[in-house]
Amino acid sequence: MFNDLFKSNEERAREEAFKHFQLGMTHLEGKFFNRAMIEFKKAMDLAHEEVYPRLMQELDAASSGGQLEAALSIGLNLLKENQQDFELANKLGNYARELGNYNQAESLYKMALRINRKFERAFYNLAACGARVEVYDDQVKSAVSVFEKISDYVLPDYMGENPDPAGHIAGYLGEKLAAAKAQKIEDLQKQIAHHQEVGNSIEAESVQMDLDHTMALPVRVGPKEVIDEFKRLIDEDAEHAKTHRYNLGLYALSVNMPHEAQEAFAALPPAEFDLLDLLQAIALDQSGKLDEAIDRVTRILGANEFNRYSNVNLGLMFKKAGKHFLSTKYLVKTAHLLEKSGGIYSMRELVRIAYASLEEGNLKKARNYLEIAVTEMPDAKMWNTLGRIYVELKKYDEATEAYRKVLKLEPDNEEAQAKLREIHDYYADKGRSLETERKLKPAAEYYHKALGVLRDPDTLKSAASVYKSLGNMDKADELILELHAMEQQEKDLKAEENRQEKIKTAKAAIQGRKYREAMENLEAAFRMKVDKNVYLQLSALYKALKKFTEMEDLTHRWQKMLEHEEKMKLYEREKERALSGE
Repeated sequence: MFNDLFKSNEERAREEAFKHFQLGMTHLEGKFFNRAMIEFKKAMDLAHEEVYPRLMQELDAASSGGQLEAALSIGLNLLKENQQDFELANKLGNYARELGNYNQAESLYKMALRINRKFERAFYNLAACGARVEVYDDQVKSAVSVFEKISDYVLPDYMGENPDPAGHIAGYLGEKLAAAKAQKIEDLQKQIAHHQEVGNSIEAESVQMDLDHTMALPVRVGPKEVIDEFKRLIDEDAEHAKTHRYNLGLYALSVNMPHEAQEAFAALPPAEFDLLDLLQAIALDQSGKLDEAIDRVTRILGANEFNRYSNVNLGLMFKKAGKHFLSTKYLVKTAHLLEKSGGIYSMRELVRIAYASLEEGNLKKARNYLEIAVTEMPDAKMWNTLGRIYVELKKYDEATEAYRKVLKLEPDNEEAQAKLREIHDYYADKGRSLETERKLKPAAEYYHKALGVLRDPDTLKSAASVYKSLGNMDKADELILELHAMEQQEKDLKAEENRQEKIKTAKAAIQGRKYREAMENLEAAFRMKVDKNVYLQLSALYKALKKFTEMEDLTHRWQKMLEHEEKMKLYEREKERALSGE
């Protein structure tokens, strides 16, 4: 205390600041981030020049060690002290986004852009944040750059066996025109030779001019000719008319003939062509209705946010409209989705490749593609297939999850139920084998895995026995209690089935005027469970048959049953409170 008299105010402030700094670090370690921020603020108020660089060091250390919450807490304090540090705001936005705090991340990116409007990294990060894509800084710009050279829209592939029907049509139409031109040239040459032979030089010169003109004419097949040929195929090939019509529409879009495209698409059933809405929206833009097209594609994405064609084309529409941020948002999302699917736009094509790979025996490729597909198209059949692949690859935990997904979509799916039983039995058999060898610890682990698949009574009993041998009485007791509860539930279920059968028999007896039989069955059902409906039915029967003594006795018993039920409920509540330690 005597020494404190000789300390300067600056030294005292420094010591006090150090205490607050240390307390802030302690709060960080305990994950009390708000408290830490308060202490760091106090420390900086007392000794800013010393505390600020120390916090910068701690920020770097926390972020390098993957302690993003701590780094964010420190960084927000630093940002309050230096509100012009746009690079720090961007960095903290990345931390917030990695932690799933998207609103906070957006605020930090926007703060960086308010400070420096030309700061590209914050702009691209903000777009990726809006798209909910985990790509950061320069990687975002790189992801979007692949779309810079695309000047038009990205259209799906043509339908049918021929990958380029329009090119094929143009080819054979060109051959026809070339043949017609050659024939005309040959005819004109014959005419010239004839005129020269008979001495008609003037006629020969006139035909020569026609010949020169014909030879100079290019052999060119235009969009109109190709579309006319598509229409001819639609009329003449009824079996494939829809395919020709769809391909006509696609070709018309590719050559910027929206009226022909709209006419073709309007004649197709939407249920059979999943991209029809999108293609019609593109035709709208080509007709000069860009805003309407954007609105339509936005609604399409509302129904399926993962559609790659919709994302990329909406991004290109916003680019055309001069809305750079929205364009970037949808293009970076497209890039992310394409990376997942190996560059494949069509989910239908991805699923086709998955099943083709499965037939070829390429299980890993099939698995990879189906894992993508099921996240975007929840489908019981695909989850079932994925479950089978996991079993083949001996990935039983993943198979269990897949079959659970099947049952969530189709609760009565017998294959999924059977497969879960097989996986359970595999683990349980391993456990029994290890238990026989007195390898109790691994046996317990396998029983635990089996019970993670199915809560089987025999496995519960075996697992409890192993845990008891291992001296883990708490776990053994827990499993025994569960087993007893399961057995009781089974008894209760059978009793309820029996009770319902008696009620059903009583109803049939009443209809057949067999009142004694009805009363006996309703009385049996009444004794089994507190059921107001059974009480009312039996009461009505006694009243109708003028059995007033029985009716009075029934009413007395009903009151006693209600009192007993209330006492049991109170007992159960008290027991729960006692177990929870309240």
